[in-house]
Amino acid sequence: MSNIDDEIRKALSQEEQQSLDDLDNEMGVFEALALSFKGKQAWVTWYSYILGFAAFFIGVYCATRFFATEDLKLSLAWALGIIVCLFMLAIIKVIAWQQLLKHELLREIKRLEMRLLLAQSEPASTIKSDSAQN
Repeated sequence: MSNIDDEIRKALSQEEQQSLDDLDNEMGVFEALALSFKGKQAWVTWYSYILGFAAFFIGVYCATRFFATEDLKLSLAWALGIIVCLFMLAIIKVIAWQQLLKHELLREIKRLEMRLLLAQSEPASTIKSDSAQN
């Protein structure tokens, strides 16, 4: 950390220090997943996971029917069903990961906004003296 970061942290109140520390902590995959089920767009996450489970179970049903049938045309039809379900699962997973990345990006934007607010609240003379030292 640089000198300016140390001085900003010293000038913060305890509550501001706590919120800045919370923002600085990196989030794990499971924490990001849990956060995606909260907020205004939680319905997208719920919808994608419900749709994913449905596609999985339909794919399993198509696979059991594929291996049980002996007719070539029916086998091809059930194989097509399996392929469609696999494509749906792939698309759903991409959408779910985009949701997770969006939440991480919003968290990083909040972190930058907090740093900008803290830098603006710091007296200009302190910032000038730090830049003169470097």
